[in-house]
Amino acid sequence: MVDVRPLDGRRATDSEIDEYHELWSAVCRVDYPELPVPTRAASAAGLLTSQLHLGERLLWLARLDGRLVGSASINLPADDNDRIAIARIIVHPDQRRQGIATEILRVVALTLRERGRTHIEGWDVTEGGTGAGWTRALGFRVVNASVLQILEFAESDPSRWDAAVPAGYRLVRWVDAAPDDLVESYAKALNAMADAPLGESGLTESAWSVERVRREEAVYRDNGITRWTIVAVTGSGEVAGLTTVQLRPLNPERLVQAETAVLAAHRGHGLGMALKGAMLRWVRADTGGLKQVWTGTGAANTHMIDVNHRLGYRTVRRFSAVSRELAGL
Repeated sequence: MVDVRPLDGRRATDSEIDEYHELWSAVCRVDYPELPVPTRAASAAGLLTSQLHLGERLLWLARLDGRLVGSASINLPADDNDRIAIARIIVHPDQRRQGIATEILRVVALTLRERGRTHIEGWDVTEGGTGAGWTRALGFRVVNASVLQILEFAESDPSRWDAAVPAGYRLVRWVDAAPDDLVESYAKALNAMADAPLGESGLTESAWSVERVRREEAVYRDNGITRWTIVAVTGSGEVAGLTTVQLRPLNPERLVQAETAVLAAHRGHGLGMALKGAMLRWVRADTGGLKQVWTGTGAANTHMIDVNHRLGYRTVRRFSAVSRELAGL
């Protein structure tokens, strides 16, 4: 009998982190052979910290005869997305095809319906993998496709990052908090992220405001996550494009690419290349021990995929987002 119980990730014990590291490492070896096996610190980062932009996170651990065999991580987006839950369910490769994932999902679905959620989406289903077959059998449908791209600093040619800033623009950068004189224009520019292709995902991009920017800055600061931001500013002082990366304290060797956006009126001038190249030069100069940058990009966003390739990223995996109603699970 599978025992599925909730866990407060912030209070996970060393023993629970060790167990989770063993589970996650086993999953990565089988499901993500193109990626490095995670360190204990990287596994702990996944257990103890969340994708903060996706709202509250809930965790469950599944045990069989006392052994940790699976887990579920669920995010509950807020604002205009209070009917959707974003899920990631994993099962140890040695324990698959015994109904463990299905039992985890059943337990999770009960709680999500109690929390008012009506739909569940999984965003990291490897194309052609075991998860794709399992979700398809349960009635999930594919709603979007993405690629994972990784830049290895040790293997990269820094000259690729020397993209010129187009005439009529200047770059402004900051760590953590946007300057007061740019924050309003920065919030408006973030709304350009709504143009990013999300396929048929039910998630919608909530409107950005100064208040939302400051609120999210505080959340990241309180969780010890450092965010570097570079914006392109026009001669009139308006933000025309932006890029942001994150560094999590439990995984200091890896940067995660967050938002990158260029307003429609300013596209076609090479701002995306200039912004991301300047970011790589900055973080490489200002931090020690960095090995990688990871970024997920919608498969339909061929322009940004090409920009990343020119900067030295390589595409390592294709994955899908899947969705279905909670009713009936």
